[in-house]
Amino acid sequence: MPSWFASPNAEIGAPGPGGAVLGPVHHVGVACRDLEAARRWVHATHTVLEDSGVIYDPHQKADLCLLTGEGGANIELVAGEAVASLVKKGHTYYHLCYEVPSVADAIAGLQAQQCLVVSPPAPAVLFGRRTVAFLYGHTGLVELLESEPAPVAYVGEHDL
Repeated sequence: MPSWFASPNAEIGAPGPGGAVLGPVHHVGVACRDLEAARRWVHATHTVLEDSGVIYDPHQKADLCLLTGEGGANIELVAGEAVASLVKKGHTYYHLCYEVPSVADAIAGLQAQQCLVVSPPAPAVLFGRRTVAFLYGHTGLVELLESEPAPVAYVGEHDL
């Protein structure tokens, strides 16, 4: 490895005592002036395997649509009051969403890294009422999405 290449645990990138805070990227949030136009564009330029349809989330005050592309890339289109100021300035990048086992634990870990909670934990309509929260950090806005609970296996009398 070249000498100029920093190791993964260099001073600037070492995770805290509990290890890494964020799980895998779940989706990229894109701010839209016209959600339907953006949706048509994504369908025309990507191989879309799943489309949630447009869903209004009153907590986020936004119309939302989750599109899953070939290869598993998810794009969340967001339009409405939540992103109006971004769109007005011509910005379309909104957030990165990470799936985490516990939103509360991830918030604690990110606050230890100087992130600020901008939207506290709440159920998300688009994700089957799974808990989400938004924080702002050095790389911009981060959404935390709590992982789906593992299915519980039924244990019958004969299994004991």
